[in-house]
Amino acid sequence: MKVRGEIADREVIVLIDSGATHNFISNQIVELLGMELMDTGGYGVMMGTGKVEMGRGVCRGVVLKIQGIHVKEDFLPLELGSTDVILGMK
Repeated sequence: MKVRGEIADREVIVLIDSGATHNFISNQIVELLGMELMDTGGYGVMMGTGKVEMGRGVCRGVVLKIQGIHVKEDFLPLELGSTDVILGMK
């Protein structure tokens, strides 16, 4: 299910994915908002399409607002295409 949300007063498209084990944020939003990226080892994530996307780092304590509810979580940056954020069932 896709919904609209906000991060730092910027509107984002959020995919709520019950099959995702982690939360993800697009590299473009990380760059656009100048978000702090803590270094991690590299990781690979298998997307719903079967393609594996490679990523590195984590954005800690990101506040995502969805329908008036504030969610503070860690997000892994990845190339996400037409979605800005994937909210998993972590």
